[in-house]
Amino acid sequence: MKITEIEIFPVSIPTITPYFVSSGTLTAANSIVIRLHTDTGLYGIGDTSPSPLFSEESPQSVISTIRDFLAPAIHGMNPLELERVHQRMDAAIKANSFAKAAIGIALYDLLGKHFDVPAYQLMGGLVRDEFPLLWPLMGGDAETNVREAQDAMKRGYRSVMIKVGHNEPDIEVERVAAVRKTIGDKCVLIPDANQGWSPQVAIQCIRRMEPYNVAWVEQPVPRWDLDGMVKVREATGALISADESLCSTYDAMALVKSGAVDVVSVKLQKSEGLLKAKKIAAITEAANIPIFINSMIETGGSVAASLQFAASTPNVVPYTAALMSTQRLQDDILTPGSLAIDGPTIRVTDRPGLGIELDEAKLSKYAA
Repeated sequence: MKITEIEIFPVSIPTITPYFVSSGTLTAANSIVIRLHTDTGLYGIGDTSPSPLFSEESPQSVISTIRDFLAPAIHGMNPLELERVHQRMDAAIKANSFAKAAIGIALYDLLGKHFDVPAYQLMGGLVRDEFPLLWPLMGGDAETNVREAQDAMKRGYRSVMIKVGHNEPDIEVERVAAVRKTIGDKCVLIPDANQGWSPQVAIQCIRRMEPYNVAWVEQPVPRWDLDGMVKVREATGALISADESLCSTYDAMALVKSGAVDVVSVKLQKSEGLLKAKKIAAITEAANIPIFINSMIETGGSVAASLQFAASTPNVVPYTAALMSTQRLQDDILTPGSLAIDGPTIRVTDRPGLGIELDEAKLSKYAA
């Protein structure tokens, strides 16, 4: 079996409401969907959603990287040789994890179809078959967040994430307090600063948020400031999580060695796909650090891949997962039933590969 062609489909699907984060406002999932074809007729589906507010990559750069560097580099290779394919991609161009993730995800979809098994069977087998979904509070003020939290609770969600780091500290603490009052004591509450604070401001804010029983605080300081993250962890009582600071196995080792985190946030797209994400998982498991399954503003192919990863990884947090990204979009690119979402719960299926199919009409409708 040989790789013969990569089809590229850029799409843009609006969110149901604007999403406020510390670095700006997001209004759509801007995804690059691919089909990785082989000479056997089988193909794998890949999906990645780069955002310049999160990383150095954009939809335009991902298209160029795949078309001009990655596709020529792996043309004619055997897709069963995952390590060699990733080595070839890394030799063709440095970094560009979101672009490589599209191919890395497509490879596992392809291999699952080739062996007629779900992708999770190629990554250690099934550990758990369902996850309760987290709901993201997308507004930027307390009044909006309270309404969102009330609606989420009515729909059965029992964990929420609130984006902080873009207002003054008093406002952010007020928002966290208001949401905790709304959801009660038993629901999971995760503030995510998305690198929005200095260590000094982070310590101030987190200490004031601790009475509201936050599960952990995600990425309080810039991704490069591991010393600052250590200071925050040592000066506060809350658990600290890394998101933007974790993109590679090298990052995982640095986080473990520095003692900077209690939890890590894994997104397949920043980790070059499933193969390297499993290596990150092995490092964090050895360090007794749990993984929170997180997401970009992303379309269904990426959600399906993350579910396969989560279902086969022992140290994934079992009580909440950000696998709801398609639920915060006005539509999706997959055919109905591709994702087994029932209210606030997502379940893995036994269909081969990622278990999904692309909706051709939707690819055309939302073409970017």
